[in-house]
Amino acid sequence: MIWSTIDGVLFALDKFIFIAYFLLLVAAMLLQRKVSSFVITLIVLTVANGAMTSLSPMLYQYSIQPGVFTKFVWYASFAAIDMLAVFLLFKFHQLLKQNVGFIANLVGLYFVTFAMLQTLRFVDRYVLNTELLQQVYQHAIPALNLVLVPIILICWVSEMRLNQLYVKAGMTR
Repeated sequence: MIWSTIDGVLFALDKFIFIAYFLLLVAAMLLQRKVSSFVITLIVLTVANGAMTSLSPMLYQYSIQPGVFTKFVWYASFAAIDMLAVFLLFKFHQLLKQNVGFIANLVGLYFVTFAMLQTLRFVDRYVLNTELLQQVYQHAIPALNLVLVPIILICWVSEMRLNQLYVKAGMTR
């Protein structure tokens, strides 16, 4: 399979990734039936991912117009959504008096990484004119999006099992 085909598949998965986040959120709300770090994290992740997925076509149409400002809008919009998501993630934990769990920290790191990739790619491409990060940007973002879903699922199942062990042992966590 050639890289352009792989890229096409990875980018086509955006809608399915959003659906996976949404289904995880519904499952978490049904199983936990209370506010938790995991539910807060999935709400922020789902809303941010949905915003980016729905804005992508419009931003792309704008960014293909001539001028560096239109390219800046592309990269800056995604970086801004990522950083807003980080802020909301931790602010909601604070407002709802929830401890920040491992998955929340992982997702926070994910958003910061994406914002950094957006910023560095813009600087690389339009300020320094080097194209050094082209391959990293092109493949890292869809690959990280794809891999985050199973990582979250594995961490959540592990966390639930650990909580069950604590309950069986008569300990609180």
